[in-house]
Amino acid sequence: MTVPPIVTAFDVKRINNAQLMRDVATLGYLKFEDYTLDCTYGTGRFWKLWRPLALIPTDLTMGIDFQYLPFPDGEFDATVIDGPYKLNGTSTSKGASALDAGYGVTAPAKWQERHALINAGIRECVRVTQRGGKVFVKCQDQVCLSKVRWQTREFSDTAEKAGCRLVDQIHVYGSRKQPRDGTDRQSQDHARHNYSTLLVLQRER
Repeated sequence: MTVPPIVTAFDVKRINNAQLMRDVATLGYLKFEDYTLDCTYGTGRFWKLWRPLALIPTDLTMGIDFQYLPFPDGEFDATVIDGPYKLNGTSTSKGASALDAGYGVTAPAKWQERHALINAGIRECVRVTQRGGKVFVKCQDQVCLSKVRWQTREFSDTAEKAGCRLVDQIHVYGSRKQPRDGTDRQSQDHARHNYSTLLVLQRER
């Protein structure tokens, strides 16, 4: 008899989104046969270790804005959104900012603008997901303007108001540290959040 692997919410060996989605599949939240929309596909990094049979990739490079998805209500068994949740000022493209271009956050934006964008995308993902289906939202709680912006709470609330229920949270260890290292000119006022989070939501039946 084969003993299934134990998947924990926190795993120091889970350091990228490919490992994350493999674990999501191991837990049965996403099945091989699920008709799945990735509305922020990019270079497809989520799917390098495991991917569903019918994966529909879309993003801005394909002319599709996740705020206005061109699909009918309830089209998909599951949807995935990995919006530009990094709350940063002007990007320097150096150090921690070196990856900004790949995440679409080189242009400065207020945190309220980023949240409005992602919330609109979440509502669209819920709309195109069938009842009983799953919506997966990638995000990270972050320190911004000396306050913690609880993106896990805000985006969960948005999905729940749109008709979902929060089922689980799975964390990717070792992402951009929040807050950064303290210096003589900068005190540390909050506990460090050295992980990002995948919200696993189910659209209510």
